[in-house]
Amino acid sequence: MNLFEAVKNSVTTRQAAERYGLRVGHGGMCRCPFHDDKNPSMKVDKRFHCFGCQADGDVIGFTSRLFGTTARDAALRLASDFGIQYDGQSRPSPVRQNYTISEPELFRHRLSFVFDELVAYRNQLMQWSSQYEPESMDAEIDPRFQEAIVNLATVEYQLDALLTGSDAEKRMIVSDCLREIRRKREETYMEPIVDVPVYHESAAHARKFGELEQYRKSHFANIDCKREIEEAVAAHFDGFRLDRHAIDGVMEKYGPERVSLVLAATVQVKAWDGRFSKANKDWAFSFDFPDPKNDLGGDRRDSYAVTTHPAILDGFINLVRQAIREREMPREAKPELAVVAAPVKPAKRKAPDMAR
Repeated sequence: MNLFEAVKNSVTTRQAAERYGLRVGHGGMCRCPFHDDKNPSMKVDKRFHCFGCQADGDVIGFTSRLFGTTARDAALRLASDFGIQYDGQSRPSPVRQNYTISEPELFRHRLSFVFDELVAYRNQLMQWSSQYEPESMDAEIDPRFQEAIVNLATVEYQLDALLTGSDAEKRMIVSDCLREIRRKREETYMEPIVDVPVYHESAAHARKFGELEQYRKSHFANIDCKREIEEAVAAHFDGFRLDRHAIDGVMEKYGPERVSLVLAATVQVKAWDGRFSKANKDWAFSFDFPDPKNDLGGDRRDSYAVTTHPAILDGFINLVRQAIREREMPREAKPELAVVAAPVKPAKRKAPDMAR
């Protein structure tokens, strides 16, 4: 299916009109953008027709007139904005061949991510147990010391099980830890300026439960976020270094949840690229993307996968992850932790058995 066929079969003019800012009312009527329309005189459905100026055509013609571009440029824009995959007629297909990850490899990424998170948490608990130990029996107990006493043994058990336990134990711990990590993410995410909730379910789920509008809005917000990440990197990279404030604007506008989701999707579809660090790949695969394939067999994540140079983007991801870690740190602990000279030296451990 070529570009024009794929676009026409995938997007209605009404969907395009709503995507590009037109307010469509009852019966598919809206104000015509092609003349000074005081009252809604344009009908948008699969095609469009204005009863005032007689403008008429399909979704590509509508987009071409709206943005003053050629039909091909309009079709390309629609394909990008709606995540449409297509084949060329006399040239190689532009459909991206995504890296397909096997279930064992996915689990290895998640095991490695959880192991690193537990090691970092164990070190923090060790630090708290020493730094905030009560000076006397009747002294008030600091909540960080109490957390260390309550959780340290459990974390040690989890780390040992990830190293030497059975496959069933490892899978149970990874599943439980990822669930807790995702819960903490939701608790610490700030309210973004773009007030569009992230839709976590599949397109099939959205269709079944009448939530396609929420699904589409979230998908389009992901695409917008992707573009602004690319612009932020371009504006804050001087050719040698990425400014640490590069993330500020997109984090404030779209929130850590959506920014993280877009970055994780990017790494997942480009997991073959060695310019992303192992730690960031492990982190990316801790995110779930239900049913990423669209009706044409393409990957929905492609439409919001960031196209910035992977080595620079890897640094951007590091900044985002660091900012989120700082938000997750207990507020009252930040001043004291900031002056600690050196972290607790972790016990020597073998790396988890990734082959299991």
